[in-house]
Amino acid sequence: MKYRAKVIVNLKDKIKDSKGEAVSAVLKRISLEENANVRIGKIFELEITGKTAEIAKCKLQEIIDEVLVNPIIETSKILEFEPLEITDTKNEAQIK
Repeated sequence: MKYRAKVIVNLKDKIKDSKGEAVSAVLKRISLEENANVRIGKIFELEITGKTAEIAKCKLQEIIDEVLVNPIIETSKILEFEPLEITDTKNEAQIK
């Protein structure tokens, strides 16, 4: 079975976020927000396969730990994890 996952990766709070600081400075300069305190992160969207949701989620966690995140400076959070709906194109074509 296939599952769709979204994972957000951010710098840890103690790590300086120079890109976020640059955006905050621009917002202040153009008078949109005085103290935005912007933090920049990355969102990954993946399709994971597994016989069960538990197996797929374990695989996802391994991908996060081994590939997506530098644990020294970054944190992660799984935003979404859901089964992918499989469309039967034969029946869909017949319905139309």
